[in-house]
Amino acid sequence: MFAKSQDVAEKPFPPLPSAETAAGNPRRSVLHEDITVNGTLTSDGILDLAGFFEGDLTVDTLVLARTGRIKGNVRARNVTIEGSLQGTISAISVTLKTSAQVTADIVAQKLVIEAGAMIEGRVAAKSNQTQDQASASQVA
Repeated sequence: MFAKSQDVAEKPFPPLPSAETAAGNPRRSVLHEDITVNGTLTSDGILDLAGFFEGDLTVDTLVLARTGRIKGNVRARNVTIEGSLQGTISAISVTLKTSAQVTADIVAQKLVIEAGAMIEGRVAAKSNQTQDQASASQVA
């Protein structure tokens, strides 16, 4: 009985896949409704979150489901929110769906707010050109 457990423990874990699969699609992580995470989470792929997350979240793409809740800071290339978020969002593209409830300061290049979405906080929609010009001004 114990020999089998030792045999399993000695086998190496398979290597982690790269950020993109063989088909060129990014990895996708799914955190279901009954999952709670506290701390820092970083991923170079897509995160589908239907549970609760508290802390700092850095991902390529965040999809916050209707049942999902975040209390913390989000940094991502693309953010789509159907659930509730309290904290900050820094992204290239942010979409707040009809069911979204957001209390946050948002900085994004592109911001879409669907009718019915609730938002409270400060919003700064900055184009990529404006950020590039600001960077050039700081260097000079």
